[in-house]
Amino acid sequence: MPSLELNSESLYSSKSILLGPFISVGLMLFLLGIYVLLFVLVLYFLFGRATNAIKRKLHLAWVTPLFLLSVSSTVMKGVSIIKQGTVTLSVVSISPKGQMSAWEYTSVLDLLAGVFYVLANCIADAILLYRCFVIWGPMTRNRIFVFPLMALVFLTNAIGLIGFILGSITTVARLGGDITTGYFIANAVNTFLLTPTVAGRIWWLSREPRRIMGTQIERKYDRIIGMVVESGLLYSASLIIYVVIRQNHGPELFPLVGLMVGIAPTLIILGSSLGLFKSAVPGSRIMISTLRFAEPLAGGDSSEALNANLRGDIDSNIGEAHKAECRSATVRGR
Repeated sequence: MPSLELNSESLYSSKSILLGPFISVGLMLFLLGIYVLLFVLVLYFLFGRATNAIKRKLHLAWVTPLFLLSVSSTVMKGVSIIKQGTVTLSVVSISPKGQMSAWEYTSVLDLLAGVFYVLANCIADAILLYRCFVIWGPMTRNRIFVFPLMALVFLTNAIGLIGFILGSITTVARLGGDITTGYFIANAVNTFLLTPTVAGRIWWLSREPRRIMGTQIERKYDRIIGMVVESGLLYSASLIIYVVIRQNHGPELFPLVGLMVGIAPTLIILGSSLGLFKSAVPGSRIMISTLRFAEPLAGGDSSEALNANLRGDIDSNIGEAHKAECRSATVRGR
């Protein structure tokens, strides 16, 4: 949100008028190109491979509105930044009252960009919450771990929406700016909480498969956990960097945050579409149960039951391998 205290020495310097918007829009276009490429790849692999129908529909229900909201928020904010720079250059010689009047032209774009960002963030949080709900299993544990996080996420996004609305009203714009700053910080904290909740649970459930199957499955789990953690840290880091630069009156980097809210979950969905979460064991029926992000659990399923099935598949494969080895030894003995 633009500050209402117009300091002509700082506000109308060449750096703030030209360099700031140039940096913001340039970085926005760079990240936008990356995001469009990721989105196209997700669609290509979802429709180009023999993907489970439920998984495909759920992934599309996630990535499509997330992409539209994220890009819309970013483009609107980018237009607002360009408009602010143009208005500033054109009204340098006008009275402060005229400057303020011209500055308010972008308030509607800023409001829409903020609302779309909050909606996109709701979808991104819902993806993480769904993963938590699936891998934590029984409703008892979900009440303890997932439901409080769900309430926290809902409250945070509601406060963020209020902050963006207040920020578009001239008389309370400063209060709205303070609320949105707190919202971005709380958003980063929420992501920090949700990411270890998912990654930590995956690590806990993977202990026995790691012990039984050794290095091969261990690398697969490490790659999955790493992808989850990296996507969460990527978004959280962008929020923290944005808040720091915003508080120091640097270039407006909201478009980058608006894109990162979509890029981080899309990376995970792309990995799932590429089959990176499938078992590395050739010819086995093992699927890493803790990463069933895209399919709802059947009635009565729990993490323990999923792991029991996984152990059964592992034991079955080991038994079959042992029998084959015995038969080979018998043939050699003859």
